[in-house]
Amino acid sequence: MPDDKVEVVLYTYAGPQPGFLLPEDTYDSSAVLCVEFGSFEFEIGNESGHAAMGDIVFCPPGVLFKRKSPGEIAFHMILFNLFTQGEPSLLKPQSAKNSISDLVRLSSTYTYLRKLQHQPGATRPITSMTNHLVKDLLFLCQQERAATEIYKKPTDPLMQQAVGYIYRNVFSEISMQEIANRLGIKQPQLTRRFQAAYGVVPVEFVTRLRLEEAKKLLLQTDDTLETIALRCGYENGSYLSRIFSTKIGTSPSLFRKNYRV
Repeated sequence: MPDDKVEVVLYTYAGPQPGFLLPEDTYDSSAVLCVEFGSFEFEIGNESGHAAMGDIVFCPPGVLFKRKSPGEIAFHMILFNLFTQGEPSLLKPQSAKNSISDLVRLSSTYTYLRKLQHQPGATRPITSMTNHLVKDLLFLCQQERAATEIYKKPTDPLMQQAVGYIYRNVFSEISMQEIANRLGIKQPQLTRRFQAAYGVVPVEFVTRLRLEEAKKLLLQTDDTLETIALRCGYENGSYLSRIFSTKIGTSPSLFRKNYRV
């Protein structure tokens, strides 16, 4: 796997928009479609299913890719070639739908991909970083496949909806009770089912996403802690500082001082 080379042919981020412009297509290269907002139905060869946030849908070259979204959707569309020496690559997905449980890692990769394309819907030049990030997506698929060989855990569609809502509103005020109400379940059920699906309770998931963003802003901007706190969904810098120090093990100021290049 270390010798595997990913060469991205096309990358685009689109949406939110009312469905797909092309309901079906066939590509000369491998394709992955990663949804961040909304959901879609797909049909690839003999496989069909439903995909939402957390799912990476893979289509081999020369195979008709049908997709339909019931409403607004935002997604990453990637065409790539995978080169390997000798045996078949472990990075090549073995099925159309690949559900990723490490959503913090997945969300971080999506964020970096979007930053490489500043204008949604516009195709940008491919860079070595794009290749690296797409290889990371394939690595997540491979890791998930290896884990499911040990313990097969079914996907919980309702929790995928919860993840999608959290992801869209993570930097705003989020109420777990409101999410539970939207899903038609009790809040304790939300907590229990979310942890069963992703190995973390929803409140902790929100905290991890917010702190990942805080770390990026500390290293990539000169924003004050107050500004960063507001951008990450916290009321003030003091509260962010307490959470940051508890979870990361160092204060925001020391983190910026020690890790900024």
